[in-house]
Amino acid sequence: MFFGQRVHPLNFAYAQVLETALGEGGGSVEIHAGTGRLRVRGETIDGGTALKLSILNLGVSDQAPYSDGLVAEYRNGPRVEPVPADVPGSFVFRCPTLSAKLSPAGVELTTRDGTSLLPPLDGTGLGQCGPNTIVRFRLEGVAAAYGLGACTGRLNRLGFRHDCYTVDVVEAFPHGAARNDFDPNYVAIPLVILRFADGRHLGLYCDSAERLNIDLGKGDAAILSLVAPDGPLPLFVLPGPTLRHIVRRFVRLSGRAAIPPTWALGYHQCRWGYRSAEEFRTLKESFARSDIPVSALWFDIDYMHGYRLFSWNATTFPDPAALTAELHAAGIRTVAIINPGVKREPGNPVYDEGATGGFFCRSPSGTDYVGEVWPGETVFPDFTLERTRRWWALRLAGFLRESGMDGAWLDMNDPATGSSSPDEMLFHEGRVPHARYHNQYAHLMALASQPAFDHVDRSRPFILTRSASTGTQRYAAVWTGDNASNWNHLRLSIAQMASLGLSGVAFNGPDVGGFMGHCEAELLGRWMHAAFLIPFLRNHCEHKARPQEPWQYDENTLNICRSAIRMRYRLLPYLYQCFFQHWLEGDPVLRPLCYEYDRPEYAQIDDQFLIGDALLAAPMLSSRQENPPVLANGILRQFRAIVLPPGRWFDLNHGQWVEGAQTLCYGVAADECPIFARDGAALPYYAGPLANGRVSWRELEIHLFASREPARLTYLLDDLVTRSYADGQYNRIHIEATPAGVGESALVTITENGPLEVGGLAFRPVFYRDLPVAAPAQVPLHYRFQRGAARSAEFEAKLTTRRWLQQDLAVFA
Repeated sequence: MFFGQRVHPLNFAYAQVLETALGEGGGSVEIHAGTGRLRVRGETIDGGTALKLSILNLGVSDQAPYSDGLVAEYRNGPRVEPVPADVPGSFVFRCPTLSAKLSPAGVELTTRDGTSLLPPLDGTGLGQCGPNTIVRFRLEGVAAAYGLGACTGRLNRLGFRHDCYTVDVVEAFPHGAARNDFDPNYVAIPLVILRFADGRHLGLYCDSAERLNIDLGKGDAAILSLVAPDGPLPLFVLPGPTLRHIVRRFVRLSGRAAIPPTWALGYHQCRWGYRSAEEFRTLKESFARSDIPVSALWFDIDYMHGYRLFSWNATTFPDPAALTAELHAAGIRTVAIINPGVKREPGNPVYDEGATGGFFCRSPSGTDYVGEVWPGETVFPDFTLERTRRWWALRLAGFLRESGMDGAWLDMNDPATGSSSPDEMLFHEGRVPHARYHNQYAHLMALASQPAFDHVDRSRPFILTRSASTGTQRYAAVWTGDNASNWNHLRLSIAQMASLGLSGVAFNGPDVGGFMGHCEAELLGRWMHAAFLIPFLRNHCEHKARPQEPWQYDENTLNICRSAIRMRYRLLPYLYQCFFQHWLEGDPVLRPLCYEYDRPEYAQIDDQFLIGDALLAAPMLSSRQENPPVLANGILRQFRAIVLPPGRWFDLNHGQWVEGAQTLCYGVAADECPIFARDGAALPYYAGPLANGRVSWRELEIHLFASREPARLTYLLDDLVTRSYADGQYNRIHIEATPAGVGESALVTITENGPLEVGGLAFRPVFYRDLPVAAPAQVPLHYRFQRGAARSAEFEAKLTTRRWLQQDLAVFA
């Protein structure tokens, strides 16, 4: 099918007769639909985390599961026997948290809390059209739909149809990639989370690596439909009741992202067009001269010899290891692009090894499949084969070791095959058709790449991938692909990042400033403000675009970028805690307001977001031309609406407390970005010198926002370097500070437990005081520490300032 096409629902034959059929390992329900038959089995997953309905089209010969989307232990569970329902000819599968009733009308899902998803009234809920299988539900009572990974459009996917198929977007949509409505895209995660009008939620996940069509009310505004073109349709039903419940359940099943190396959370600079070692040395000096910290510089395809995999251009990069050692000495890590395509060239060692070992994908003719990418005619590793993955890991490890690279950037792995159709790319020595693994090619490449870091003793791997599918977060971070330098793509990036987080991919981000086209100064400044706290921060553009480093613009834009990047480094300890929390519970790092505040008015908001549960960002996302500035208090400001959830919030732009549960009409100057801290938040803040990636996190400030609520933080302390946290080697430090008004003392209570030595973190409290209007601002604040039963002597915190972006705010420290 072409993109945008589908099998029309009227071409399906729908369920007519249902009967039980005993099968291997338990019972199932067999469904007659026209001349075809379907069989449905039920399984309880993880004691009720999900109910799995395996819908098998008996007209398809290959019913094998090919998806690696879920953690192996959660792909299957105890079989659930169907029992007759109250209506003759109907059957029910029950697990501890929900039930699925099968009838000639289709599938009816009911959770323990009473949430129901019903089949269509016209009996078109379950059917077949040849090898195609369809499942349809009524959207009755559904107010919003979330998920689907990095799809374009708004956070709320209602009224949207998605072709779940990974593509090289610029190649597939050369005239539409700069728009904000292209579909499909680089990521295939067939997860839909439905929000009902009563605030309850229900999740549906298709554990299939096939090309799926998911229609959330575009074809028929009243109907949700899922169409699988071939093979089985394993449908996992995830009960709520809240959005948080479903996301955590899904991440439990699909896997958590490991805690990244600390340098990976810093600022990254990349450009397709850095062509020599001298350019990287100049970059290092320019960052130092501009007083901008940078954690990693990236090597795009220009470092290679004729775009050959695992090679270097000896003329422009005569000694890669010496270059990376020089950058490491300055606290800068390095990441190189790695494409899967191997130049078809006898005599090239990588090609010869792959051809001899049978490591490449086959074509129907029995020869190695050939595509056309950067080096010309290329062959592609078959990552479905364990022997190929072992070979790839050793080859990548050798490249990392010899060049001194710290990370791997997996690109063109959609797979991009140029003018050669990918459909002839066969897997498993030519025995498995392309469609079975297409959406997982990048996923399996990341799986094969991760062990390379163990071979070279990189304590925590860092891998970034363009394409991804369910569960890829277990192996790699994801960026949103080749975006455009325009305001639409700036706005689009917020919804994409939030949707990826809800789909299990916590470590994600766009190319800041945009990859394609010229990024003007205003756009870069606003994009940097929108992105300085996002999970993955990389400035990246193509070789035809104007240079996009911060110092390439006017002094004001340089100042905006400098302050934003430096602020990120101040808050890296907080971001690290957000990643630790994801690893523990599955919560996204960047999350929409509706994740924390379950109110209908927040369900649609995708132009502001939360980082963790403590910080709310509402950046300006429109240009001065779209939203002309107005002179207010002597300063030109653009105005936007900002929704503040209930409670009190500290405005880190203006340095004052603001009541929540209201919508502000907020004026934003060119060098400002609205950021708010929640009442009750306690933020780790690094106040020491900034020197690229060489930052010590053992001495921190804890910024305490306690107006009416005590400020609380559970700080998770590990060694910051190894993966020993996965074995429980971390401490929990519980910090709580009471509010302190005029004449009152604050009490800071500290409780630490865990296997590590107590006292590994030294911190100083910094208070954001809530004073009455008439109170003198300079009145000191007194506080005590309490550890166990022991209380310290009283300390005095005096009025001083701390920097937030370009503002110095009054604090007590």
